[in-house]
Amino acid sequence: MRIAGDTIRRNYLSRYETNYGDKYNSEKKIYSGRQFDRASENPIDAARALRLRKSMAEVETYQDNLKTADSIYTNAETSLMSLSTILQTTYEKLVEGADGTRNPDDMNIIAMSIDNYAEEMVQSLNIDIADRKVFGGLNNETAAFKIEGSENGKYLTYNGVSVNSSNDPDSFPYSGVSYLDIGIGMSTDKTNGRIDDQSALPITFNGVQCTGCGMTNKTASIELNSITPGNEYSMDISAGGKARTIKFIGGNTNAETVENINAQLKEAFQETPEITEDGQFHYIDDPTWYPYKNAVIDDTTGSIDFSAMTGNEYYSLEVTMNGKTKYVDFQGGDTVTDSMNNLTSALNDAFGEGKFEVHANGMIIDAGKQPAQVSNYGDYGDVNATADGGVDIQGAMDSSSADPSKIYAVNLGGKKVVMDMGDTVAETVEKTNKRMAGSGAFGETPVPRVNDLGTIQYDVDGGHVVIDNTKGASNEFEFNEVDGYAKNIIQLVLDAGKMLRKGDHQMVARYADLIYAAQSNLSIAIADLGTHSKFIEFNEDRLADVMINLKDKQNDIESTDLPSEITRWKVLESVYNASLQMGSSVLSQSIFNYIN
Repeated sequence: MRIAGDTIRRNYLSRYETNYGDKYNSEKKIYSGRQFDRASENPIDAARALRLRKSMAEVETYQDNLKTADSIYTNAETSLMSLSTILQTTYEKLVEGADGTRNPDDMNIIAMSIDNYAEEMVQSLNIDIADRKVFGGLNNETAAFKIEGSENGKYLTYNGVSVNSSNDPDSFPYSGVSYLDIGIGMSTDKTNGRIDDQSALPITFNGVQCTGCGMTNKTASIELNSITPGNEYSMDISAGGKARTIKFIGGNTNAETVENINAQLKEAFQETPEITEDGQFHYIDDPTWYPYKNAVIDDTTGSIDFSAMTGNEYYSLEVTMNGKTKYVDFQGGDTVTDSMNNLTSALNDAFGEGKFEVHANGMIIDAGKQPAQVSNYGDYGDVNATADGGVDIQGAMDSSSADPSKIYAVNLGGKKVVMDMGDTVAETVEKTNKRMAGSGAFGETPVPRVNDLGTIQYDVDGGHVVIDNTKGASNEFEFNEVDGYAKNIIQLVLDAGKMLRKGDHQMVARYADLIYAAQSNLSIAIADLGTHSKFIEFNEDRLADVMINLKDKQNDIESTDLPSEITRWKVLESVYNASLQMGSSVLSQSIFNYIN
């Protein structure tokens, strides 16, 4: 059989291009060191390589986080170490000042040095590393520690609150900490919604946790006789980790002054709502309330009429399904879908997710595909709104017009408030306030109060009161702070300076002893930072090992086996050269072959 020359040449050129392509691809693998450049060349290995690269990127992020954390901890430890050095110098100065032979000028000079030491300590604690205020807790905007007051009564604040006002470091504003994910499974604690401190590395710290807070016992006393009737006074007060500024008017009598101050203290510190006889809610950030209503339910089918609900009302239902009976409260919605979603969320909390279905026709279907039994929790009476936003307790709550068989309730600040009806409006107010402050929704808030002698009392465990005339106030009053020693190391230094100016050698010696003892507490904080530094070092080694393993796997998948590939390339080169030699026999010569 005769084979046409065109067919031979066509087949030859096809094989020639294949040989050239194989040789070229082998060369490319050798020079690039990679098995493939595109995912389409090897989809399975490309997918595996992508997963590996993602893991390597995460490890690199964790390694960068650890480098940042290492810098933060190193500088934080240096900062606390500098505090320890300053404290030692302060102690030596106080021992010098406790010498009874020092004259007032000498004592004032030492006091100035002590104040400067306190300023240096504040500067050390207000360090800013990697755009983070390390000892500010969650406060990353302003300096956490500040020295306030005058030479006769300087005091230290942490995030705006006197460090003497509470023994609990967590009660101060922004007292939480920030965390970095370092690849140990950062997770959230479901009980409080915060990051689990065992699953991440803290990189900011509660400053008063390191330096101490509160006092052994502390109270303040206002000199009532120093207050002029009719004058307005402004007072800064810290109590229980809260800082407030109040204004009050001097009364014609001390008793009237006390009454005016107490009214302002309650307004500033009270957090339990109270309802007044005009129906207004007070002492709460958002006094907005919503009434509880009865849902429209079809007694025959058990379906709920969602279209009759609005977003300005709450509803309570008794629901029985899957062998359980639960009471659920939920807010209506402006649309049927909103009302359905709100009820679904409340049912999820009560029965668990995936154990029922809520349909637009108002039916609740249980896990067995059976309709749930639904009824109103109780018969709610009409709680009317007044023109100024209060509750019309005159009409809705007074027993003369209210129905004793009905329930009168509103949702206030996300919590249900059931109003206890009395024989009079005053009795209704008293009983309702008692319910809110007792074992009801809000609990009772402790509030500082002034007694007849001007002493501010704060009835909580470890509760301390720190006061001062507000800066810039037109009128000032006299006051005393009595009893107790500060637990904060910087406040101790400031108080020691005050004793030096007074020339009280005995108290200077006492503060020298207190500062010497305080150094042990600071040593604990430094040791804690050192422990975390070891933890950082351990995790850096761990991630380095993980990265080595990932790179080994990446090499197995992506990298070229050079010895094998070079051998293969030599074979392909020989085949390619042979195909070139064969070309002289297969391809016809042209005139260009004869041109010299």
